[in-house]
Amino acid sequence: MRTDNWSWEHVGGVTMRFFKKKNEVLDPYAVEKCSSCNKIVKRKFVEGDYVFKASGKCTACGTGQLMIDKIFGELVK
Repeated sequence: MRTDNWSWEHVGGVTMRFFKKKNEVLDPYAVEKCSSCNKIVKRKFVEGDYVFKASGKCTACGTGQLMIDKIFGELVK
């Protein structure tokens, strides 16, 4: 019997294919990067997030624009 470990999920307006093990739970995160000072901030994923989305002004330098650099999931233990 073949088991399919691939799942299709709609995330931030994009349909993505994920490989996951049985009973594996992931917490989604987004990483934002400032266009000016290159500060990196990891935060919880919010519905509607997508890569390259402008997400606000940088609180570190005050002049740069934060942009979502990557989205990923961490295994919940």
